Amino acid sequence: MKIIWYGHACFWFEINDVRILIDPYPEVDDDMIGDVDYILVTHEHSDHYGKTPLLSRLRGAKVIGPKPVYLMAISDGITNVMEIEDKQEVQLGEGIKVRAIYMEHPSSQYPVGYLIIGEKRILHTGDTYSSPHFKRLKGKVDVLIVPISGRSTANEREAADIVEDIRPKLVIPMHYGIYSQVNPEKLQNELRKRRVWVRVKVLDIGEELVL
Repeated sequence: MKIIWYGHACFWFEINDVRILIDPYPEVDDDMIGDVDYILVTHEHSDHYGKTPLLSRLRGAKVIGPKPVYLMAISDGITNVMEIEDKQEVQLGEGIKVRAIYMEHPSSQYPVGYLIIGEKRILHTGDTYSSPHFKRLKGKVDVLIVPISGRSTANEREAADIVEDIRPKLVIPMHYGIYSQVNPEKLQNELRKRRVWVRVKVLDIGEELVL
């Protein structure tokens, strides 16, 4: 399994030969991103569903998102699109599926995160500071991808709360470095103060992580 961070909340995954892109934003470097089978969008804000050349170039990819994203994609002329709701699961390929999970996020309609279930379980939380589902996921997530910017999302303390609730094996901080400058080491320090011993991997933009 491969994970690449392209900045902000944008991640690319390759799992069982299925290629997934989450939350492409307007300034993402399109040339860095290769082929994609599915584009998952957590909510309708432009820094997560940007009208980028990438979306036009990846017309063959299926776009999946909550109702506002579905309607925006249709209005943008994207026909290979599917609406998804909280707790709904979609099969993406042999041995891999994705489940939408409701996330608290101000000024957004039907925001979700995505639990990707394959050889490992990856939770991309989208933009959030809380979710009623987190404690139910305790011990059931291998990789947690969590925002830390504090701009309508979790700050480092709230992100540490999420980590404590879920207790993943690996944490990857996101939602910083493009529109907000936050030091991800603050999350690591917060977890140390709480004696929450979990591996935190800080990725550089374009860096590939193989698990």
